[in-house]
Amino acid sequence: MDRRILEILLVDGRASHASVAKAVGLSAPAIGERVKKLEQAGVIRGYHADIDPVAVGLTITAYVAIAPQPRKPAQRLVERLLEYPEIEELHAVAGTYSFIAKVRLASTVALDAFLDRLFTTEGVERTETTMVLRTNLERQTRLPFA
Repeated sequence: MDRRILEILLVDGRASHASVAKAVGLSAPAIGERVKKLEQAGVIRGYHADIDPVAVGLTITAYVAIAPQPRKPAQRLVERLLEYPEIEELHAVAGTYSFIAKVRLASTVALDAFLDRLFTTEGVERTETTMVLRTNLERQTRLPFA
């Protein structure tokens, strides 16, 4: 039942409890209880508008691989990186670099300035940047197949 509720909310996060109830055959208060439990369990992390970055002027997307300085605590670097509003996603990864950041900016000039600031951030050893030329697909989180 929770899966069916989540499927509906993935399509329309603003769906009323009444409309979800009608679709799954429960009462609106029962849906409210289930949604509240899903929120408390951290399954539903929040509700947000899906904004087109290009429409708001963020025309440049890039992935920046970040190698931390040796023998420096990685957690401190992560805390510093979280302060950059340009970083949309930050992932710890295996491989040559320890982190991959997805960044969105207004221009290549802004990207260059961001990279200058990033490279002088304490704990950053080196970076490698890959600019996105075209996005063929961006999906929202999906439920795993049953």
